[in-house]
Amino acid sequence: MKTTSARHIYRLGVAVVLLLTLVFTGCATQEDTARAQGTGIGAGIGAAVGAGLGYALGGAQGALIGAGVGAGLGAAGGYMYADQVAKRHEMLKGKEQDLNTRIAFAEAVNSDTRAYNQRLQKEVTDLEPKIASLETRMKAQRVTKEELDRQKQDLAQRIDYANKQLAAGQKELQDLQSFRAKQSSASPRLDAQIAALEANLEETKAHTAALASQSARI
Repeated sequence: MKTTSARHIYRLGVAVVLLLTLVFTGCATQEDTARAQGTGIGAGIGAAVGAGLGYALGGAQGALIGAGVGAGLGAAGGYMYADQVAKRHEMLKGKEQDLNTRIAFAEAVNSDTRAYNQRLQKEVTDLEPKIASLETRMKAQRVTKEELDRQKQDLAQRIDYANKQLAAGQKELQDLQSFRAKQSSASPRLDAQIAALEANLEETKAHTAALASQSARI
């Protein structure tokens, strides 16, 4: 009975991701969409993870409490990241063609990308012992299909979210490159920021690929 309840709570967390993704599709602006996606994914993953931890500590009731707490914390974390992206776009309002504003914007995006890369690298590092343990248990046939499916779902959500962040960064890079191509005079500062963003996004791509590699192992 407890196992069934825990399974239902976990599925509820997954359902939150799907439902919020549909709801937020109709957001009015790019900034609103980014903020909403961060909130929805954070809340869904938080609910699912919180449910699992809560169940381990307090059975079905603990799972319910854990889902609620995890959803709240996950939503807060997702919103903070997406909101930072939205704030960067506010810098450009009314100054889209100003070179110095674009340089400042590029510097801010690079700072955000470096910070995100640090979090993503830590995520990959923290997951590695768990993936290695699952591999060992799989070889010994000591892991349940339910547990394996749950971990695969969790990784799929992480990879999907990471790919969306990568795509957003690549769009910013393309916009900066397009702006640079229209400039008639040299701008070493802007060129340096564009080159830095290219390197930072390559790192983002590598960390995202590492998540996908972990998923492939199970």
